[in-house]
Amino acid sequence: MYSRRFRLYAAVFGRLAKLARVVDVDDQVEACRRIFASDTGWTVVRGSDLEEGESQGLPVWSRHVGDPVLASNLTRRVDYAQFMVEAVDDDALVREAPAIVGRLTPSALAHAGGPA
Repeated sequence: MYSRRFRLYAAVFGRLAKLARVVDVDDQVEACRRIFASDTGWTVVRGSDLEEGESQGLPVWSRHVGDPVLASNLTRRVDYAQFMVEAVDDDALVREAPAIVGRLTPSALAHAGGPA
């Protein structure tokens, strides 16, 4: 569930970005709507900003976008890919939309304790 503030931000930013011909998120919104409505076993990973570098290990995840563990909003590109591969075999992630953040980011270290 997204907060009202986030939905408002996304709506305003999405329209402005579309007008500026920078980004059009309508396709992503429609794809997620269809995925969430399907009867198949799906996982949609909500990523953070990505950075290059050596692996920090499997990212920390939460069901809630506003969770303080996600505040750092940064994941190593290689770790994002690792999470996607691991999600294929993780039954706990079926029909979930986890948000992730790098395991060694300040927010992850400050709120260590596993998935919410």
